Amino acid sequence: MEAMTAAGLGAVGGAVIEILYVWSSLTAWQQARRKARAKRKGGRLPRLDEYLDPVADSLVAATRLALGAAACLLFRDQITGTMAAIAVGASAPALLRQVGTLRSLRGVPDAPAEQARETTP
Repeated sequence: MEAMTAAGLGAVGGAVIEILYVWSSLTAWQQARRKARAKRKGGRLPRLDEYLDPVADSLVAATRLALGAAACLLFRDQITGTMAAIAVGASAPALLRQVGTLRSLRGVPDAPAEQARETTP
């Protein structure tokens, strides 16, 4: 898969996750408003900004799109199709966290083997 295609599809995967987050927040806001309307007439309804924070949510969305693009660039030789690239982009934070954990574990020596070598005369 070409680099620009992989990056674009990875960003699409990240965008799908962010759209789902916004949708779930809007649904929670809608349910809270309905509940408030049913309980008391003329009472205070929850405001949208209690469920969405445009500045923080925008920064997280931009970061997720960048992570999706980066993950697809990293794994582009293993990605075989459009849906796979979108899935990699959608799961980018978890994938990249896992890759970072594996790389850091490679540098850790095998403690029992090291101890056995040190005690052998």
